[in-house]
Amino acid sequence: MGPDFFAYWGKASPAREGPDRFHLLALHSLDVAACGHHLMQLPQFSLAPLAADLAWPLPTVERLAVFFLALHDLGKFARAFQGLAPGLSSALVSADPRKRYELRHDTLGWLLWSQALASDFPQQALPFSDDAFWSVWVKAVVGHHGKPPLESEAGGLLALEWRRFFLQEDLRAAQAFVQALLPLLLPADLSALLRDEFTDPQERTLRRHSWRLAGVAVLADWLGSNQAHFPYVSAAPNLHSYWSEQALPQAEQAVQQAGLQAQVVRHWAAQPLALFPYLNPPTPLQRHAAELPLQPGPQMFLLEDVTGAGKTEAALILTQRLMEAGLAQGLYFALPSMATANQMYRRVGEVYQRLYAATARPSLILAHGARQLMADFRQSLLQEAEQGRDQAYGHSESTASVQCNQWLADHRKKALLADVGVGTLDQCLLAVLPARHQSLRLLGLSAKVLLVDEVHAYDPYMLTLLKRLLRAHARQGGSVILLSATLPASTRGELMNAYRAGLGLPAEDWPADARYPLVTQVGRSCSVAAVATRPQLVRRVQVAFVHDEAQAVALLVQAARQGRCVAWIRNTVGDARRAYQALCAAAPELSVHLFHSRFAMGDRLDIEDRVLSIFGKAAEASSRQGQVLIGTQVLEQSLDFDVDAMVTDLAPIDLVIQRAGRLQRHAREVDGRLATDGQEHRPAPVLHLLAPEDLAEPEADWYAALFPQARYVYPDVGQLWLGARALRAAGAIVSPGQVGEAGAVRSLVEAVYGAEDVAIPSALQRASREQQGKDLAHQSQAQFNALQFDKGYCTDSSGHWDEDTRLPTRLGDETLTVYLAVMGQAGDPAVLQPLRAHEHHAWESSALRLRATGLQALAPEWLQRFEAGLAALRSQNRLLEGDATVLPLAPGADGVLEGWVLDAQGRRKRLRYDPVLGLCA
Repeated sequence: MGPDFFAYWGKASPAREGPDRFHLLALHSLDVAACGHHLMQLPQFSLAPLAADLAWPLPTVERLAVFFLALHDLGKFARAFQGLAPGLSSALVSADPRKRYELRHDTLGWLLWSQALASDFPQQALPFSDDAFWSVWVKAVVGHHGKPPLESEAGGLLALEWRRFFLQEDLRAAQAFVQALLPLLLPADLSALLRDEFTDPQERTLRRHSWRLAGVAVLADWLGSNQAHFPYVSAAPNLHSYWSEQALPQAEQAVQQAGLQAQVVRHWAAQPLALFPYLNPPTPLQRHAAELPLQPGPQMFLLEDVTGAGKTEAALILTQRLMEAGLAQGLYFALPSMATANQMYRRVGEVYQRLYAATARPSLILAHGARQLMADFRQSLLQEAEQGRDQAYGHSESTASVQCNQWLADHRKKALLADVGVGTLDQCLLAVLPARHQSLRLLGLSAKVLLVDEVHAYDPYMLTLLKRLLRAHARQGGSVILLSATLPASTRGELMNAYRAGLGLPAEDWPADARYPLVTQVGRSCSVAAVATRPQLVRRVQVAFVHDEAQAVALLVQAARQGRCVAWIRNTVGDARRAYQALCAAAPELSVHLFHSRFAMGDRLDIEDRVLSIFGKAAEASSRQGQVLIGTQVLEQSLDFDVDAMVTDLAPIDLVIQRAGRLQRHAREVDGRLATDGQEHRPAPVLHLLAPEDLAEPEADWYAALFPQARYVYPDVGQLWLGARALRAAGAIVSPGQVGEAGAVRSLVEAVYGAEDVAIPSALQRASREQQGKDLAHQSQAQFNALQFDKGYCTDSSGHWDEDTRLPTRLGDETLTVYLAVMGQAGDPAVLQPLRAHEHHAWESSALRLRATGLQALAPEWLQRFEAGLAALRSQNRLLEGDATVLPLAPGADGVLEGWVLDAQGRRKRLRYDPVLGLCA
């Protein structure tokens, strides 16, 4: 049969008959190496930074990378692995029952290298006998299943020799395979090309780049394992002819059809504002983004400006300029929530193709857990598939405005590989956590501009992970754009230093800058520039205090009856539901809408669309009259809406400012027309702030007495008191405001977060100290959870590699996904269907998130009633297998759907679901 290494299978389908039951290990290894070869020719996956840092020729580094990729499955030479599919062919090695498959083949490959191959013939295989240096590379490629190979383990398995899993014959086959690869994949004069012996700095350099090598290995293995491109070959061919005639051309096709080919960036002839033809005139921030000189290398921009200043367009203008300068090939737009991502996906979908040449076909992907429920995203996949069929029949025209390659969309872990992505920040944070396939996420981000919106919205845990992400992204040459209404000076400095650390620069003590709006540029040098705000956004929002809910209800009813469009933003779901019911009771004739997070996903998306149609930028004046919107924090971050009058619960000062930005945000017609200056001249905006009384001598329950549930959402009572005190003293939010002006946005923020010399009342200090302690603990937890990139791609970079579903990107009470089920038309409890059975992805549309403490199990009698139906569901639907939480609902005495459960304390309670109110106890 030829060399011994042709007696080992690499891929197998034992249930099949005929010659395509298995694919030879040597050939699969070449398939993956060939995919890596073609990937490294693409600018977004190039190893040029590694070659430059090592001072080695790029072609040599590429050939080394291809050689090591061919070794990614060394562990499959183990007789323990070969025994997993015995009897495939008499031409293959026979199984040995003494060799048990106790470790995955990635770790087995590392065992074989570290204990046998590296010491037996380093000079024959590689030019220098530096086991530590080459071991960094080997760990990166054998860890191609998403996490590094094990190097130590409780129980002592890895203290055992490789002989526990391999026969001597297996070692000889692996040695022969490596020897056969040398003339095929490595240049004959490798030693002369590399010249010098290895040094410690070179090893540190390789460790730094090993994360990229690992990402390429994961991607190459996924592509090289696709049988559609690499059909099984079970007869031993000539290795050289297979490489040149099959592996390389098939790999080129696999890379192209996966949508990974480089897209040609469009050049706007030094007119970046042409990206948005409707910017006439552009805002000062947008013009500054178009004219600001770029630095030659990776850089970060922090754009702080008022709501409505056009930060999104300014960021995309900067993105286009970075791409045109060759500093990026794409973009990932990271947002704080799925709802914000949904809205931004639509906005970016209207413009992203203008970043590329007319002949390019870039992919745009929506990256969050419920993207399949977005009709716009599903349509983009259909359009991509249809265009693919057209091209197959010789037609190249496309009318699709948004396209996403099917291969990129079939798994959430591939999302960051698309040319342009829009999604939640969580998808990026997984790149710096010890989650399986994090290296693939990091690789996908590497050639992109990372654009993070609403930076002020992240808590200490997420902010700590974001700083680790900024450092990692800078290290791999990535540029960043951060957007915020405003940030505390301390937070701005921390973000700047995190990015500088990734560039290898020392931290600086950044002084507070009272100017606003502000554009900060961080690279090899740093600059800070104040910009103006367009006149329409210069405004003063009066702040009027109210001190009880009845007063808030009366204000909203009065304004709505006058034909105004009004909103109340509350701090908890329970408070929002109570406000909704109070308003409905006080004014039954009004149209009241409720929006919060505890709706089934399909209902939530419907409500989003309805809110935008009534309260959004394009809404007609007639549709807005007398409309009332009640919601939670999802409103302040998620939707581009505005109202004529607003009440907000007291919240942290930056969030109050954000909420005020939804008050008269867009110019509206008055009496059917705009004024000649383009403004509508409505009555001056007033933000009514529901807050406790007695700022002078507050009691310990100052906040909790008025907001008994919200105190758990915003427990730092001292900060809340400082915010209320600042707003009371200023009497207004002045946007943007002058330096030192009472009520100026920057002044308000610093009055809370920079107020070291202001004494918080003694009655509130204990709660504030407790929360500050928790914040420090959360920062420590984030630092503990995050990867230590300096150690390279190895198990020592973290002590707890796991699936991404079990590693938190944000903290809080543990939540679980609950799938809501109802009985079929016959009312048979043995026949259950999703709440929204008419939807695409009906079960996902019928799901919501709930605190785990509120639902530990179904109540015994409820479980008994629906036991047969639940068993049938779990057997018929993979999504509901195992421990997935399904809540069967049945009509109660009043007709509202209800289910009975046990909470964390074992208490029996009823949960009710109403499409108007959502889920409630």
